[in-house]
Amino acid sequence: MTIKKKDLKEGKVFSIQVGHFGYVLAQLRDNCRMDVFDNLRNEDEWKEENLNEAKIMFTIVVAEHRLLKLFDSDVTSVVTPNTRKRELIALTMSSSIRKSTNLPALSLVKHTEVYDPSNIEMLIESLEPEFHKDILYSYEYIGMVGQPEKIRDRVVTYFSSRINWDKQKSVFYPELSLPPKGYKKKVWSDE
Repeated sequence: MTIKKKDLKEGKVFSIQVGHFGYVLAQLRDNCRMDVFDNLRNEDEWKEENLNEAKIMFTIVVAEHRLLKLFDSDVTSVVTPNTRKRELIALTMSSSIRKSTNLPALSLVKHTEVYDPSNIEMLIESLEPEFHKDILYSYEYIGMVGQPEKIRDRVVTYFSSRINWDKQKSVFYPELSLPPKGYKKKVWSDE
């Protein structure tokens, strides 16, 4: 079955072929978000898969209409879609420039339940790689991704190296080493 633009709606679940590794699932969520799950299978068979119990590999902001080449099949009718609340803390581009690289810094921000990019709480204005390494490793940059191969490449890299990393963060922080293999996300706290 060919997936068409009209199929790309909030709540829909699609499989993604991940090279020779097999298949994983992705779900379109509200506000142009997409969850990609760490639920690798050899075959594109998903009957009774409950995405509320599946580990989320990453959640990114996507240009949905450009992702047709990413998806292999629509499996919405045979799985239980994810209904967990989305992560409200994320990385966004800062207005400050880092002196060491002359590149923009990333900020740590908290969104409201109803997504509004102009209604955020600034948690840390300008992240520095030495001091904020765990934050940079643990939270997603919310710049929009519209290239299917970038997403597929990230998933393939994860299964080949067990490193979950958005290469966009390396553009902002070229001096930051990749997280170690199997890195466990640290939850930010201001306490």
